[in-house]
Amino acid sequence: MKKIAYLTIDDAPSKDFKRKVDYLLSKNILAIFFCRGELLKQRPKIVIYAIKKGFIIGNHSYNHPYFSRLILKQCFEQIKKTDEIIDKLYKKAEVRRPIKVFRFPSLDKGGKNKKAVQILLKKLGYKQPKFKNITYKWYQKEHGKDIDVYCSYDTYDWTTIDKKPEFGIKGLKEVLERMEEDDPEGCRGLNYKGSNEIIMMHDFTGTAHMFKPMIEHLLAKGIVFKLPSIK
Repeated sequence: MKKIAYLTIDDAPSKDFKRKVDYLLSKNILAIFFCRGELLKQRPKIVIYAIKKGFIIGNHSYNHPYFSRLILKQCFEQIKKTDEIIDKLYKKAEVRRPIKVFRFPSLDKGGKNKKAVQILLKKLGYKQPKFKNITYKWYQKEHGKDIDVYCSYDTYDWTTIDKKPEFGIKGLKEVLERMEEDDPEGCRGLNYKGSNEIIMMHDFTGTAHMFKPMIEHLLAKGIVFKLPSIK
């Protein structure tokens, strides 16, 4: 049985967004793009293009703050403002918005605001897609019942453009080497056959050169990409 992965891509849409969309389409891969409201306003046409092609546009806040550093009112504003922008883009695309999905910026669930934000997400109609067979104990314990979308595998592409790369992951070489590790309960279970994956990548211009090699490497492993069930 081949391993299934659900591809999620944060911080879209960048200047390279359409190229990434077209590349994924060439590989018959659809993904969830978690988008920033401020970037959606800058590049609406390419997002409408992605919507028409079957990609899901998720909410990734308006301008990517740490939610634990905000007051609750600001958390609500970040979500609602972006939610309204996404609604308008789906209407312009003449496509019914299939599901409302949210990912916290930097996976920061809001600290003391977490419970209230989960309640707000539910009120706004957000829900967790059905990511089948994510069996990791750490994931089920920490994130299994939340409404926001977390990930089971972080590619760490984002840290390659940081001033101080985390865990020494400075470039594509280290990102691909990390994909060869086998530590299911240490968030590095790509080579573990007992669970599917929610993979997190990023739509940064600074990591655009890594995008295709990363996907190619994952496909070479025999991973099959699918969209989660949204019913």
